[in-house]
Amino acid sequence: MKKTFKIIAGVASLFIALVFVAVIVIPLVVNPNDYKGEIAQLVKESTGRELTINGDIELSLFPWPGVTLGEVTLGNAAGFDAPYFARIDGAEVSLRLLPLLSRQLEAGMIQLRGLRLNLTTAEDGTTNWANPGGEPPATEPAAVPPAASSGAGLVLLAIGGVQIDDAQINYTDHASGARYTIRQFNLETGPLSLDAPLALSLSSQFEASQPATSGELSLQTTVRIELDSERYRFGSTTLNVTLNGETLPGGQATVDLAAEIDLDMSQQTVRLSSLVVKSYGLDMSGELNIAQLTGEMAFNGELNIAEFNPRKVLPALDIELPATADERALSRMQLAFSLDGSLNQYKLNPLKLMVDESRLSGNLALSMNETTLPAIRYALSLDQLDADRYLPPPAAPSMAMSSTLAPAENQNTVPAPLATPATASAAAATLPMETLRALELQGTLAIGKLTLSGLQLSEIKTAVAAREGKIRLYPLSAKLYQGEYRGDLRLDARGEQPEISLNESLKRVQIGPLLKDYMGEERVSGVGTVTAKLTASGDTQEAVTRTLTGTVTLHVTDGAMKGVNLVQMVHEAQAKLKGQPQPPSSAALSSTDFAEMKATINITNGVARNRDLSIKSPYLRIGGEGQVDLVQESLDYLAKAVISKTEQGQGGAEIDSLRGVTLPVRITGSFSEPAFKLELGDALKAQAKVAVAKKRAELKAKLEQERADEKAQLQQKLDAEKERLKQKAEETLKGLFGR
Repeated sequence: MKKTFKIIAGVASLFIALVFVAVIVIPLVVNPNDYKGEIAQLVKESTGRELTINGDIELSLFPWPGVTLGEVTLGNAAGFDAPYFARIDGAEVSLRLLPLLSRQLEAGMIQLRGLRLNLTTAEDGTTNWANPGGEPPATEPAAVPPAASSGAGLVLLAIGGVQIDDAQINYTDHASGARYTIRQFNLETGPLSLDAPLALSLSSQFEASQPATSGELSLQTTVRIELDSERYRFGSTTLNVTLNGETLPGGQATVDLAAEIDLDMSQQTVRLSSLVVKSYGLDMSGELNIAQLTGEMAFNGELNIAEFNPRKVLPALDIELPATADERALSRMQLAFSLDGSLNQYKLNPLKLMVDESRLSGNLALSMNETTLPAIRYALSLDQLDADRYLPPPAAPSMAMSSTLAPAENQNTVPAPLATPATASAAAATLPMETLRALELQGTLAIGKLTLSGLQLSEIKTAVAAREGKIRLYPLSAKLYQGEYRGDLRLDARGEQPEISLNESLKRVQIGPLLKDYMGEERVSGVGTVTAKLTASGDTQEAVTRTLTGTVTLHVTDGAMKGVNLVQMVHEAQAKLKGQPQPPSSAALSSTDFAEMKATINITNGVARNRDLSIKSPYLRIGGEGQVDLVQESLDYLAKAVISKTEQGQGGAEIDSLRGVTLPVRITGSFSEPAFKLELGDALKAQAKVAVAKKRAELKAKLEQERADEKAQLQQKLDAEKERLKQKAEETLKGLFGR
């Protein structure tokens, strides 16, 4: 563009020079057209190109001295195919008369009509505008004495204005095949003076082949030029551009810009104040300062994007918004930040972002490096976020899924480890390995309130450090359901497969409300603590699950298994054992209280095993062992319930006959369709053992009772015999001794 302006200025200077020459020789000539040949020869000698003046050269002396030119053509350089280098349909210039008497030039309006300029770069890189005069002469020409030089002592003081109508500039680059055209270029200025601002207005249309783009623009401004300090001040500048092209979002873009611009070439600075940019429904305002224009460019400023509706703006930018659970999500957005940096570094501090009801603030820094990703540093704070609003809409339940929704009392499963934020992140579908290896990240994020998968979290704090393929999220912490979460997530992407490790804990969490929010129903209540230490490897969810290894512990106190009616199951088992009809369900017994639930889950390569399940309730003791295949999503678990006491608690004397009997329940099937089976064979054997033991006890008690009765009878007979003998002895003594 700079070269283009030089060319335009050179061509304009050539015609102005011709005009000045014509004005100076007015007193010496009668018909300037007689000198066309000499002018063409002079141009030929100085540029090596043909100059053709087709129109007449008209001189005027009243009211002002002036020159009017018709069609003038300047030939192209040798080896270039365009028919000419430059051409004008006509030009006019006039000079004020009185200043000429003092050898001062004050021009009126300079008009240039129908300029055509053909610029070309050949395949070898040569151009048709370079070195127009060929090789310089071998000897320097003799200096012209000042007194003899035409126009000696003339000083250009002012120009009444410049008007260019219907100009066209064509540029062809044969090396790249690119073609660019500026057509219908119109320029009009006010008076040119060093003492006053210059009003300027221009408009044009343009086309480009790489990429295929066309459009039009208009510019209005006033500029104050300070030549001594090389300072240019553009006040109240407005630029309107319309672009058309297949590569543009929607095929068309309109950009409206307004600003005040202060360009200081001596200091290499630009200041844009009162900046307003509007495009695609976005309205940006602010200020921007740029330094070191020709060196390592640096800039600072403040920018603000006014509130807009992303659902309207982003589709216009060919950015498809994902479907969200809440159709009103992503309907409000606003951004404001202070900017400081260079072409390699950007610092946004402070940064403020509003998305719907969420407010994000803090600072962000980007540093370009040799990798494809910039190094990122941040410290951000988010007041609140309902993430569920932005998740995909829930899919309609399938028939297979609906059929698994059995009555609550039949949903008897071993509680699974609770999902946590880091666990969810470890199950990503596919990890972008190259991106992870190139990631350089250091930052902290604090969230006041967060809703995620129905869970309500608060006081969330996260810290991320990533460099050279090693990524760590630590510390991770959050408050939830009167308890707290803490986590440490590590990912090592340096090898062929990423290595993942998790160290997490949920402490003193109210399990019931948590499950209510997460799963929609409160299966288990109580105060729970869960710890998980796990490792895995792989870049897909399946690989991570298949290699998952570690230990999960579960401890819940003062709780209940809601919807799990163990008393009803015992009654049903009792009826089966006795061959009686099934008892009716009791709505009053819709949960099973327990004082404590404990379990240790050992996971090896995606298979979770448990052998120490322990649930203690006022009347039951439940144990269990088995395994869950996380890869195949299959179950094989045996839960064992033992009646401990019945004087208190659920069931009472109704199940006293089963005290001590182990009731085994086999859980099989899949996660989506679990199956429960009471193994009566084992229960019958256990009942038989209890019955035999009870019978033995009864016989033993009966025998002991009979022995006790016999002993008591014998003792009674002995006592009676003693009493009889005593009485007989007394009677004998009376007979012998009398009274």
